[in-house]
This record gives sequence, C-alpha cells and structure tokens, in this order.
Amino acid sequence: MSLELELLAELRVVLADEHGIRSHVRKDVAGLAVETDIPAVYVWVFVGFSGRFFSWHNADRQHPVNDVSGTARRIAEQVSEVNGQNS
Repeated sequence: MSLELELLAELRVVLADEHGIRSHVRKDVAGLAVETDIPAVYVWVFVGFSGRFFSWHNADRQHPVNDVSGTARRIAEQVSEVNGQNS
C-alpha cells in the first residue's frame, strides 16, 4: 500500500473512533470518501502532491499529514457544515 493510502486509512480510523464518522478509502482515486447525512454526497479528502498535507473542499482546506487528529477534527467540522446545509 502506498504512503498516501496508508495516511488516508489512518485518517479513516481516527474519523470513526474519535468522531463516529464513516468513510471509505478509495484506491481507484487515491482518496477518502467521508460520508455525510446526504445520500451519495461525500467530503473527499486527498493527500496533496507534496505529501505534506491532507486537502479537501476543492483543495481550499488543508491540514498537515503529521496531525491526523487535527485533520479529523477539521473534517468533522466540514461534515457538520454539509449536514447543516441539508436541514
């Protein structure tokens, strides 16, 4: 497994364990599909080309890969925003 996919898998575990958020590593696109309350709507997370940052929200939001818990917290906030727009 590539380092990129390993980082995404680690993030998936932290999202589940610390925030109760389900996600799936998608090897075909080298991304993490983070579930929202809206069917078939995901927050997509990738590892940037430099390998130093996770990125999401069209790469507008980034967080260092060496802070997986901090990244998970910020992505959980993004999921809450998406879910709130559905209300």
